Amino acid sequence: MTLVRTASTPLAALGVLVLSTAMLVGCSPQAEPTPTPTAAFASEEEAFAAAEETYRAYNDAVNALRSGDNTADPRKFLTGEVLESDVKAARELEEAGLRILGPTALLSFAGVQASHGDAVAEVTALVCLDVTMARALNSNGEDVTAPERSDVYGVEVKFVGNADQLHIAKYEIATDAPC
Repeated sequence: MTLVRTASTPLAALGVLVLSTAMLVGCSPQAEPTPTPTAAFASEEEAFAAAEETYRAYNDAVNALRSGDNTADPRKFLTGEVLESDVKAARELEEAGLRILGPTALLSFAGVQASHGDAVAEVTALVCLDVTMARALNSNGEDVTAPERSDVYGVEVKFVGNADQLHIAKYEIATDAPC
């Protein structure tokens, strides 16, 4: 049997190649649609409750660390500038030979604003704290707490994150807070 090659054989081979390529492309999986981001929280109330839970856990960790629990990690609740500021303040206290002892009590937590419908929520709250029992001690164990310090003060706190985890992103003394 002899194969006869004609001029149409290369064209036929090219046609088969084009057809098989088209078939392969047609069989490749289609790109998955990009999912629509889910809202971080269903409501403002839910966002406020999560922020309060985060702040209470942060305050508990601070108090535990001050009382000697070296496993407590309040920094896991912080992010960005607040985290950097906390690290810097701790270093400055250590360099000055100072330490803070005594608990800070959370008197109230009031949600102010929440962008709960976005994938990443931003929550702002006003927190009232009582630092009556917190004291600054020098390296000799002497109380060097400023006598003019206010024992009760307000803090405006901004949180960022989602329903799985909120972090404290901003922390400012609120001089006009009604605490």
